[in-house]
Amino acid sequence: MVEQATIRQDVFAALSALLIANKPSYTYNGTVYEYDIVAEYNRKNPTFPVIVLNKAMITFPIITLDGETGDVEIEVDMEFYAKELHGKVAIDAGMDSAMNTIINNISTFIGTNKLIPQEDFWTDSGNSVFQDENQVLNTATSTARFKLG
Repeated sequence: MVEQATIRQDVFAALSALLIANKPSYTYNGTVYEYDIVAEYNRKNPTFPVIVLNKAMITFPIITLDGETGDVEIEVDMEFYAKELHGKVAIDAGMDSAMNTIINNISTFIGTNKLIPQEDFWTDSGNSVFQDENQVLNTATSTARFKLG
């Protein structure tokens, strides 16, 4: 369950556990590549494909004079990295799988974690090429938005 006192840790734990249990994958030249789920990009010894699950960014509403507050809003970016050689389909497969896994588990997020999808729940952005030393990668970002119930 996501608690306000440990909101960033709890959101990360809920999302990472779900993505690790349902790792996105794609096939290239007959070989299946499975995404690793990590908390930060590893420049020393990177492996691909990888999803960097960033920490939750929190918008906490102001408390009014009568003690009421609005919704606590949560936004989590997921960065997808795959070898350019595998094409942009590798990124698309990862993004589609992650999105569908989260959508198919919305009832768990609401019932168990108290995370309610916001109206503009999912956004994709930043489809680009990234070079890390001698490797050229495709990368993109998906953002999931919740409010604490």
